Amino acid sequence: MISIPRSFRSIEFAWLLGALIISVASMSSVAYLADRMQRAFERDAKQLIAADVIVQADQPIPEQFQKNAQSRGLKTAQTVVFPTMSSFKSQAKLVALKAVSDGYPLRGVIKTSDTLADLKGVAAPSIPNPGAVWVDSALMPSLNIKIGDELTLGQAKFKLEAIITQELDKGAGFLNFAPRVMIREDELSKTQLIGLGSRVTYRLLVSGNEREVANFIAWTDQEIENKQLRGIKSEGVDNSQPLMRATLDRAEKFLSLVAILTAMVAAVAIALAAKRYTSRQAQATAIWKCLGASRRQVLWEHGRASLLIAVIGGLGGAFLGWLGHQVLLYFLGDLLVSDLPSASIWPLIWSVMVSIILLIGFVWPPILSLSQISPLRVIRKEVIVNAPSAWLLMLLGLVTFFGLLLFVAKDFKLATLTLGGFGIAAILFVGVAWFIVKLAANLAEHTLLGRDVVQRFAWQSLSRRSMLTGLQIASLAIAIMALLLLAVVRQDLLDAWKSGSPPDAPNRFLINIQPDQKAALEKDLLSSGVDKVTLYPMIRGRLTHINEQLVLPQNYQDGRAQRLVDREFNLSYAAELPEKNKVVAGAWHGNTAQAELSIESGIAKTLQLKLGDQLSFDIAGLPIQAKITSVRQLDWGSMRVNFFAILPPSLMSEMPHTWITAYRQVPPQNEQLPIDIALVAKYPNITVVDVESALNQVQDVLDRLSAAIELLFVFTIAAGALVLIASLGATQDERLKDAALLKTLGASRSQIQKSFFTELMVIGFISGSLAGAGAVAVGWSLAQFVFEMSFPIPWVVLLYGAIFGVVICCIGGLWLQRKISNTSSVEVLRQI
Repeated sequence: MISIPRSFRSIEFAWLLGALIISVASMSSVAYLADRMQRAFERDAKQLIAADVIVQADQPIPEQFQKNAQSRGLKTAQTVVFPTMSSFKSQAKLVALKAVSDGYPLRGVIKTSDTLADLKGVAAPSIPNPGAVWVDSALMPSLNIKIGDELTLGQAKFKLEAIITQELDKGAGFLNFAPRVMIREDELSKTQLIGLGSRVTYRLLVSGNEREVANFIAWTDQEIENKQLRGIKSEGVDNSQPLMRATLDRAEKFLSLVAILTAMVAAVAIALAAKRYTSRQAQATAIWKCLGASRRQVLWEHGRASLLIAVIGGLGGAFLGWLGHQVLLYFLGDLLVSDLPSASIWPLIWSVMVSIILLIGFVWPPILSLSQISPLRVIRKEVIVNAPSAWLLMLLGLVTFFGLLLFVAKDFKLATLTLGGFGIAAILFVGVAWFIVKLAANLAEHTLLGRDVVQRFAWQSLSRRSMLTGLQIASLAIAIMALLLLAVVRQDLLDAWKSGSPPDAPNRFLINIQPDQKAALEKDLLSSGVDKVTLYPMIRGRLTHINEQLVLPQNYQDGRAQRLVDREFNLSYAAELPEKNKVVAGAWHGNTAQAELSIESGIAKTLQLKLGDQLSFDIAGLPIQAKITSVRQLDWGSMRVNFFAILPPSLMSEMPHTWITAYRQVPPQNEQLPIDIALVAKYPNITVVDVESALNQVQDVLDRLSAAIELLFVFTIAAGALVLIASLGATQDERLKDAALLKTLGASRSQIQKSFFTELMVIGFISGSLAGAGAVAVGWSLAQFVFEMSFPIPWVVLLYGAIFGVVICCIGGLWLQRKISNTSSVEVLRQI
């Protein structure tokens, strides 16, 4: 029977357990964080729409929707939002007016302040008082209005009561970039602002019991479909804060990738440690069989031991992962909407499941071979254990591990590209390493590499166990490849992401610039210190036909496509290709007189457009047709002015249009007015869109993500060290035999060291070179197909890989060399 307490004291057990704990810890740290973030999102995301669900329409919502919700015991509130002009004395400003009913918001709070010096504010106990108005802080300097003054809205005046400092359900629509003005819904009628043709958004907010809310949503959708109600729909939180959500999604992919790489390295260490562990158990199993143990008893006892390893490894990894996720929270916690709830029991259960699956995939195949061991091994140690094929073992490990990686990544493309790249690399590494070792050994026979007996012995040793050497090189190469790829992720990929949103990116947009204001405003911007000013014509148009076919939202299954064709496009015209635009298909139209069009690649994919398609637009009642002759790739992260569709000036210059520009505003010096405030005072009709806070949030994510990756890098380095130890330990007995033979033949200590380090340098050089090539290939693929950003290939990684492989193999072999040097040949032969 196997002595489990005795197994605890073996170095092989420690390697196996350590690799298992690190693999589980790396994945569970991200799992803990993801679990808590998901629970927090479910709890807090409803604040982003101020309700559990909303019914939105472009006309007054029929009463039956509110009555049905109330009959289910649900709370309701209503909002009405539309653009209008506000005025104070002789100043006027376009605002986004929002009228709210009692009970608003149903989820979350509105925060207000009574002074511009306090922009944090406190939670408002209710909606504005009768005759009162709340406004954004941005409106006050542009109108030169203060608390207590009367703001004119249509035919009514309202006393400025408070400054809005937080409105979570404001949304990211273009209208909502205008300053917010909030009044009571029951006072909206006295403004007389809503008339025929007004562009108004009506919302019914609903919250309450989760089951009743779900029933209400089902009833609403069925009611809309049965009565074919147009312009009305139910919405959840999926389309809230798209910019920040996209940033956090990409950050989560980065963290998942790091966890995947760490787990992969640890899995290699588990496979190597499992081989070493089972080989050490072979002698004890042979003795047990001599005493009458059956195959079933052998499997049962080894299964019991491996299950104990799995439980200890799972619990230990879960605890270490919990500590790791606490450190991750330190770096990422401020990015969350609110405090995270406590983690559920699921990550702990999942950690134990992970360790069991890892053992089934990487440990059980060699354990199965122990049941077939011959009792003759007791007296003849050279009897070989009938182990499964190395390829079968690798395949089983990859299949079982893929499910785990897919669960961690939550992204099929990320998991497939990463695991697929490493799987293909592993197979190629074994074959290439075997070929190089055989070729180098044959060359050494006839070159200076084999000029003395000891060096020839080293090359012959590598050649004699070429398959084992190939597996050892492949294992090291996979570990080094993961480390190099992580370095690429940490440095090059992250830098490429940061370069997409550079520190000097524009943080202000000016829209609604009239043609007669263009020259003067451009001059004002230049005189204010803006380095480069480029204004672009902007034309609003609705896509009506594609290849003479009427365009309707129901023609598309994708939700984004439905929303795109249901609203107006921002069109422009230009003879020269705009900055940061790249033509990826077709040819740029230039200053042609033909009806041609250049389309953005993303919208072309969403709407299934291609070169040669004929698009028809309705621009203020005027039809325009143009053929797609080029497809452009845009850098949306640069925060520059971009357009979905650009046409030639000859076709569009006479159309009614306004102008738009973007610039970077720096804090004013002394007591000067900020540029945007000064411009609004001079040109009251223009609207300033301040995106500085969004840029700061994105930059904050990047900075904190770098710190989080540094933490997970510690896990990866620890896993890499285990791979190195396990890899060298896998051939320890063979190296001890070689050393004993050389000592018996009279070789000196220096000659044995020379032979030993020759082998290590060859293994390290081949492993590092293969790893560098693999890291470059996988890194480029991830950048192109997962993170979707440009990525200059870092060829220097090939050199770093070769050097790194040689250095770590030589350093890692010092402990084994010391053991060989300090042990006599008789003692070595007794050990093996």
